[in-house]
Amino acid sequence: MMFVWIGFLKSTDPIDQGIQEQITEFLQQPYIPIKAAGPLRNERGERKGYMMIFEADDHAAAEALVSNSPVREAGLYSEFHLFDYQDWV
Repeated sequence: MMFVWIGFLKSTDPIDQGIQEQITEFLQQPYIPIKAAGPLRNERGERKGYMMIFEADDHAAAEALVSNSPVREAGLYSEFHLFDYQDWV
């Protein structure tokens, strides 16, 4: 199954370098295939959130992955959502 994880940041302030490094490590985990991931930016180019599209066996496995997000663990999100995703292309 495919899933989309979207998290919106509380602030446009730069993210601590240590958390940035944790994000890189998180995205390189070998267990769940990540199809796409990256920042969401507003019209001024400010980072407002992150989005990730990935495969997981079921919703519980998807939730287990995103619960370990370094940004989520650091409390930097104002809100975040996990959705089932169907690719029509």
